[in-house]
Amino acid sequence: MKIYPECIKCIIDVRLNEILSLKLGHNRSIKHMLDLLNVIREEFIKNEELTIIATKIFKELQYMVPEIKEYYANIRKRSIDEALRSIDTFRNVLEKYNDYKRFRIATMISIAGNLLDTGVSGHRPPDILDINQILSSRFSIDHTKEIYDFVRKGKLNILWLFDNAGEAIYDILLIEILRELGNNVIGVVKDDPGFQNDITLSDAYYAGLDKLVNNLISTGYSGSSIHLEYVSEEFMYELTRSDIVFAKGMAHFEYLHTIRIGKPKVFLLIPKCNVLARVIGVEKGSFVAILDRENRLYKDSTIN
Repeated sequence: MKIYPECIKCIIDVRLNEILSLKLGHNRSIKHMLDLLNVIREEFIKNEELTIIATKIFKELQYMVPEIKEYYANIRKRSIDEALRSIDTFRNVLEKYNDYKRFRIATMISIAGNLLDTGVSGHRPPDILDINQILSSRFSIDHTKEIYDFVRKGKLNILWLFDNAGEAIYDILLIEILRELGNNVIGVVKDDPGFQNDITLSDAYYAGLDKLVNNLISTGYSGSSIHLEYVSEEFMYELTRSDIVFAKGMAHFEYLHTIRIGKPKVFLLIPKCNVLARVIGVEKGSFVAILDRENRLYKDSTIN
């Protein structure tokens, strides 16, 4: 995605708040803030794609302030633990439904998990997800029937791009349905030490995700999305052999909607900032389920 003025403010807000949260002391906090502001300026001047800029800035923060790695590792672990404690409640709700209706509600639960995002300025993740609130939520784009019709024939290799750590637990219910339909699901997480609160390979094993997908891999890279010039050969092999890609969250949309990968993409997310809501053409905070067969036009893209 291209850069918007609000994106600069968002990244500055989130990165500086992280430094404050670490309680590094007066002088060290000021030094790292000023140093990081210089990095942010230099990266945005390069005018690269937004998620690549965000990744480079966060990697520089990890280098400057190594404590940020443990800070986010603890956040991810707590989020996973909280989601695991509640997942059976959501599973019990799904048992009341069949076929497409069950698929659609599982998709809504998966999308709702995208609220568990610490990387958007002004957005506060909820402490818990409420099933009744989820069921009463509104889609601004609802391609769930088209997605269901695509996957229910089975025998597909589905590449599932996980996003935030707690969110990944709520993806389990939809992944289980995809596998029940006879599909292979390859789960993709970030390499350690990770990007913000996005789930990493070590987190995924801690959460037991390796037992819930046919294969679990990392991108070989700890960026905000699957930046194709940086990912591993293993990831590229799985991408090449996949029939469809399910991409969770904002960063995966921001990157993937501007490139062609030669296969359909499913975007499941909640746009939590005004910029992304405008790009997609929806209301901020609404549920989005898009089946993109690579012929859709977005407001900042001339590629799709």
